[in-house]
Amino acid sequence: MTKCFRALLRQCASGFAALFFLASGSARTNATQTDPPQENKQGEDIGAAWDNLLKGAEPQSAPDLALSAPQTSYERGPASDILNHFFMDTRTEYLRTQTYFTGLPTRTGVINAPPSTVFNPAGIPYSPAFQSSTNEMYSFLNWGTRGWLSDRVNSSFSFSYGQDLTTVTNASPQLTIINTFGSNRRLELESGYIDINGRPTDGALAGTSLRLGRQYVYGAELAQMDGAAFTMDRPRYSWAIYAGRRFTYFSDPDQRAMGGGNFILRLGENSSVEYDTFYYINGTNLFRYRRSFGRAWLFSAGFRMVGSSPTDFTADALWNPANGKTSLRLSFGQKITNKDYFYDYTFNARDFDPHNPLLRLNLAALHPHSQFVVDASRAITSKLRVGGSVWVRQLNDTKDTGPFDTSFQDYRAHAQIVPWNKAVVLFEYHLRNSQDRTSSVTPTLFDDLSTTGETRVQDFSLEIGRSFLDGRLSLRAGGFDRELNFRDQFTVIKSARDKGVLGNGSFNLDSRTRFFLEYDLDTDYPVFRPDIQNSQTFRFGMAWRY
Repeated sequence: MTKCFRALLRQCASGFAALFFLASGSARTNATQTDPPQENKQGEDIGAAWDNLLKGAEPQSAPDLALSAPQTSYERGPASDILNHFFMDTRTEYLRTQTYFTGLPTRTGVINAPPSTVFNPAGIPYSPAFQSSTNEMYSFLNWGTRGWLSDRVNSSFSFSYGQDLTTVTNASPQLTIINTFGSNRRLELESGYIDINGRPTDGALAGTSLRLGRQYVYGAELAQMDGAAFTMDRPRYSWAIYAGRRFTYFSDPDQRAMGGGNFILRLGENSSVEYDTFYYINGTNLFRYRRSFGRAWLFSAGFRMVGSSPTDFTADALWNPANGKTSLRLSFGQKITNKDYFYDYTFNARDFDPHNPLLRLNLAALHPHSQFVVDASRAITSKLRVGGSVWVRQLNDTKDTGPFDTSFQDYRAHAQIVPWNKAVVLFEYHLRNSQDRTSSVTPTLFDDLSTTGETRVQDFSLEIGRSFLDGRLSLRAGGFDRELNFRDQFTVIKSARDKGVLGNGSFNLDSRTRFFLEYDLDTDYPVFRPDIQNSQTFRFGMAWRY
């Protein structure tokens, strides 16, 4: 039986082989006649065969509704792209000052010795006046947004922070304003505002802007305020109005309210009229007319009033051809009265700060005078540019001469030389003569300071710089020498010299990061500080931008 079963299997196998051969031959014949290449057709047949074979092999079950819940697509909100609208600029630096002393007393007779109950004929013992070194940190941060949440809105905030890392002693040569605050450090909000701008499609509000917060407004005076400023710009005119509360970190003024406006009317393509006004205790009004002649000449004239008193008249002419090789500026100014506050318009404010019991330093107003200025510059070649200026001021009355106000002649000459590629040499010579203080007449009163001050200043400066690594690395070094003639009420000092050297370098690590290093050494005027031999400053910092 086993033999019979084997014979039957052998016959079935022969039959299946014959059928497969015939089917293959038939398929090959049909493929040769009508079908595409065998390698393509075979893949399609095998795939269809497996599909038919597996169809119904596994039972189909109904999907679980808990597992097939519809997925909600995530949509980013308008606040999520803040990094595309955010900006930040920061600068942080470390400052070290080192002072070397001569061993001589100060001008007031203070000597570097410990206090003692026994009289010292050499001077007044006070060691804190001879501190040799100090360390300080300073940082400035400006950040804000441009068009975040709305293309109408911009913002900007600026902070400054300074701190002494070394305890600075009383009467130290390195005393600064930071030492007047508690813990010898200070954090200040310099500015912080939000701008709301009109779109071009906003009709009457197109070209307008509203600024809210701590800000600086330039016009008849520099307004420092917490308030609002609204501006409008049109092809024929533009104007701005502002009002707010004066902010200051150094006093507690009784008068806080301030405000004003700037207005410009364009008279055609070549001329305009401007009016600026500012009110804080007294009102300041400034009128200015500008006109261009051709493409090279620009003329302007201005008239300024404080309260009801006219104070200044100015006229300027600027010639600047299109080739940029030459520039010329001619200026005339007339001080009409001294009824203003040239140095500080806040001088008249009453200060309630208990830490400021004494009156502030009053440099006095400038007396009536005439002033002429000629400033010119010319590119001789592509590697040499020279220039200079002459300033002449003449008091209307020599009796008005004072320690901060005198007739003078001021001369400057400068040159810029490019000796080779990526290098530049800068040279400047300066001479100033104060003629009203040269009188040899001795003052008759002890407090007469009319002829006190410098009579002649002369200085030279030279600086050379070079860039490397496609401008990523910049190095500069230079020096100066200054000579001063001075007189007080009873003595005349000549040829008091001050000289020093300086150097700095900066390296751009990438498009956002820059490192810088500065060093300077100054001998100071020995006639004013006989106790100081020289003072050197080392500054290192980093600037980063996002």
